[in-house]
Amino acid sequence: MAGQLVQTTTSDGLYLHGYYQPTDDKQVAVLHIHGFEGNFYENSFVHVLVEELETANIGFLTVNTRGNGKNTDFNTTDGTLRRIGSHYELLEEAHLDITAWMQFLVDEGYQQIILDGHSAGALKVARYMIEGELKEKVDKLMLLSPVDTKGVMIARGRTDVDGLVRRAEQMVTDGKGDEFITQEFEDDPMTYRNYVSWYTQNDMGKIFDLCVPNYDFPILRQITVPTKVITGSNDEFFCRSNPDKFEETMAILLKQLAHAEGVIIPAATHCYLGHELPLAHEIISFIHKNHQSD
Repeated sequence: MAGQLVQTTTSDGLYLHGYYQPTDDKQVAVLHIHGFEGNFYENSFVHVLVEELETANIGFLTVNTRGNGKNTDFNTTDGTLRRIGSHYELLEEAHLDITAWMQFLVDEGYQQIILDGHSAGALKVARYMIEGELKEKVDKLMLLSPVDTKGVMIARGRTDVDGLVRRAEQMVTDGKGDEFITQEFEDDPMTYRNYVSWYTQNDMGKIFDLCVPNYDFPILRQITVPTKVITGSNDEFFCRSNPDKFEETMAILLKQLAHAEGVIIPAATHCYLGHELPLAHEIISFIHKNHQSD
């Protein structure tokens, strides 16, 4: 069946768009959530996945979220424009986008839905398994290149993350939440409200904080569906605090999940450029695996 551009509407009135490759039997579909400043088509591995999943008779829906692009104006159901994009996005609203796309696949009649997030998208799908309206419809979870956000901050020389978050929180309290942060806070442009949402030091904000000694990852421990973690051995963001020990870091992460497996693709970077086919094969292998006895 030919793929098609599709649209959905979130419960707070945003129009979102994506690309949908259906199957005739509607047995299983993958819902792919992009990362920071991303979109549904830019990463080359998405194009390979479209072809490989079609061959394997697996539906594929790759979508935009409200974090699409940098400063993006979204059409809304009330006829106005709403500026969001990654520089204004609040992670606590990410579940609204995922739910709208989950409902799309539910309405299409799929028997199994595999939720997949890349980079910052991995953070969003992990959160969805806690706060998502349709989380019970997710049969399996895939975390592609999850980001240790606090570890990245520390590696960039910003060691007092807690202090920076407190200062950003004060800016929000002072009514300056929609102003853009200064360079001392972060390399990536974003508002103070956005900064607090992404780096808040509660459990939701520390889902993949592998740089925190003896952290017990309470959010990951609540995820019970079969989960696969995939990264590359040259990933720039997976374990910035422990860059020479990928296997050790992967083991720490897998230990927190009830039914998990992981793979490190040799020489692959954060976006799998040049390693798209091995990534696709790992994804398909996980989808086909029978986890009923786990």
